[in-house]
Amino acid sequence: MKNSLLQEINKKSMGTYLLNLKPQLWYYPDFFPAEPVDELKYETLIGSEGRPVAADIVAYNSSAPLKRREVIDKLTGTIPAQRVKRLMEETDLNTYNQLKRMANPNQQKLLKIVFDDVGFVHKSVRGRLEWLALQILSYPTLSLSKTTNNGIITELAIDFQMPAANKRHVAVVWSATATTTTPITDFINVKAAATALGITHKYALMNTTQFNQFAASTETKNFSYGIIYGGSGGILLTPTLEQINTMLVTRKLPTIIIIDQSITIENSSHVQTTANPWNTNYVTFIPDLNVGNMLFGPIAEETNPPKQVTQTKADGILISKYSGVDPICEFTKGETNAFPSWPRVSECFSLYVASASAWA
Repeated sequence: MKNSLLQEINKKSMGTYLLNLKPQLWYYPDFFPAEPVDELKYETLIGSEGRPVAADIVAYNSSAPLKRREVIDKLTGTIPAQRVKRLMEETDLNTYNQLKRMANPNQQKLLKIVFDDVGFVHKSVRGRLEWLALQILSYPTLSLSKTTNNGIITELAIDFQMPAANKRHVAVVWSATATTTTPITDFINVKAAATALGITHKYALMNTTQFNQFAASTETKNFSYGIIYGGSGGILLTPTLEQINTMLVTRKLPTIIIIDQSITIENSSHVQTTANPWNTNYVTFIPDLNVGNMLFGPIAEETNPPKQVTQTKADGILISKYSGVDPICEFTKGETNAFPSWPRVSECFSLYVASASAWA
């Protein structure tokens, strides 16, 4: 391990580059904002954000009535590491050296060679955190495989302990004929079940597939516009997200957030697959945008930095630059130790839209 071979690389220049990167859509900071922790163990208290219980009206000079304490479950484990590395080979370094020797080098091309890997590993780690958050939110049990995670840390599914009563199914599967589906009724039923538990949902999260089914439903059209008779009856136009959410607000139902995201996963054979990490056929109802935290644990290489490594940190991600010999090369590494904590899972509901009989 040697110092970086790129003259432009230092802590300040890397930090400035990351600060000025073009903003990208990430959902996870809204649902799981960052929370630094001092150790690599996490403990999520399920139900710790419970609903309030009203105090009693009592006579003066009387004792305060005692209320029972809600049973709180604990989900414990070790915060895993997310790491990625990229290599600049001899040919890349030769291109860099040739540009540096020019009297008037192409600055854009030079900056791309110097900093492109810095942006790549930063985005790569954030992409994994996004994948984790959206996988968990869409289906409250996380399973890892060689298809979705090249460095398997466990073969056991991690169950976030959503209560069985919060797992619902629809009256008519949403993929059925649009004239027969009843997504508004499904929303109303979820609201009724949540209200019975003292829970209020503000948002319903779904992917584009489910939203298109929701919007195409005759029931949605009629609730959005009112019934206009003529021809076959009903409205033929499909309402927009804005129009649907306006209707949902007037009926005091959760408004929709479409999770439109693409994350690329590369397996051990370097074959890449790009997909939305949100599980199709599931809609998740949440009480607020913030349902937990992304726990960021300490990173050993940050607290014990090798002398030859140039480091900077952004968004909880440590970026390291260093070189190697035989053959000569340049490495860029990105890493963090992070995992979502979801204490409000007991207030969230999951609606399975592909079955009219059971949640699965």
